[in-house]
Amino acid sequence: MADNAIQETVKAAEEFAVIPELCIACDACCQDFPEIFYMGDDQKAHARDTHPDDLYNARTVVDVCPTSAITFTGELPPAEDLAKLEEVPGWELEWAHWRGVEQDEVERNRRYGRDYTVEEEKGYIRVKFNFPTKVPAVRDRFRYGLAEDMPLYRSHVQMQEGSLLIAGWLTDPKIRGLCHTSQSFPSQFMTTLDFDREVIGMTHRYDAHAVLEVILFTDPAAQADWQWKAHFITDKCTACTICERVCPTNAITSGEIFYIDPDLCINCSVCGVYCPFDAIDDSNNVTVQRIKAKKIPKAVVHEELCTGCEFCVDVCPFEALEMRPLEEETTYAMPQTSTVAHVIEKNCVSCKLCEQVCIKDAVEVPRQHQFEDIGMSFMNYVTDGH
Repeated sequence: MADNAIQETVKAAEEFAVIPELCIACDACCQDFPEIFYMGDDQKAHARDTHPDDLYNARTVVDVCPTSAITFTGELPPAEDLAKLEEVPGWELEWAHWRGVEQDEVERNRRYGRDYTVEEEKGYIRVKFNFPTKVPAVRDRFRYGLAEDMPLYRSHVQMQEGSLLIAGWLTDPKIRGLCHTSQSFPSQFMTTLDFDREVIGMTHRYDAHAVLEVILFTDPAAQADWQWKAHFITDKCTACTICERVCPTNAITSGEIFYIDPDLCINCSVCGVYCPFDAIDDSNNVTVQRIKAKKIPKAVVHEELCTGCEFCVDVCPFEALEMRPLEEETTYAMPQTSTVAHVIEKNCVSCKLCEQVCIKDAVEVPRQHQFEDIGMSFMNYVTDGH
């Protein structure tokens, strides 16, 4: 019976409608169900007149909207049926440990969109918003062996008439099913923050640690000069692990979507150079251009400039540089040295650390990704004791 309900499909697109007053133009319905919805010139979602049959479960379509703006004239199938999941043997014992335990107030506030900070800085206002990270300890979480870590919410940020609107909603159908078992576990939230300062622009990032950071610019100069502290992995990430393996500072960690630690990132862009899915933005919110693997340039040592200091060898985390004897017949203008740096190409990932540490400009990584702040980022990384 449950399987039949899940397989029930949309019969006709005209059975769907969007309530304009509730639509916040988050584009969730248009992205997930483009055969049914489109974004109009009025910046509101609209239902198409017709659409193909046998595509989606009607409940899934309605539930994608964080503001309940989508209506359906037909009969909706039930919400995610947890009963079709298999019970975990012995779940009652685990549940007994948690039953009656006072719930985490921090996580509860996050589920209602109440955990945020607002700081005014020179030229802009920084809003940091914490989304839920843990699934509450409701009975059915243990009964069906669902994970404790909360799947990433989807989010929408909008500035309208001096107010910042932040919406968040769950998309995982199993976790959404738990929302019906607890009054303190809504499947979505909307928070509005009012500002008396004129806001001239906005930028934001929602990272893999469930932190949404919004920058509201109040000064044109601050907006023009703005850069994020680090690179950023977007929701295009497929967790393929390539970026993690080539990062020279171990700034990238795995997860549902991989995460770049801003305190470790030196903006070298090597992660984006290797990413096959164009999922990494630089500090200017520009997607880093990928280079085909066979065309990624390797470090080059200009022997006539090398003084044999070995700094590049010491800094390379991939053991892609070594010191080799200088050929006797070679004479250069620089002070004589018995050894010079040599690149082991198969180990080189094109990260540019060697280029940054060489004060004689004897090492070069000839790729087009150049960032003016990489040297300072690297020096900060070194002086912080890494």
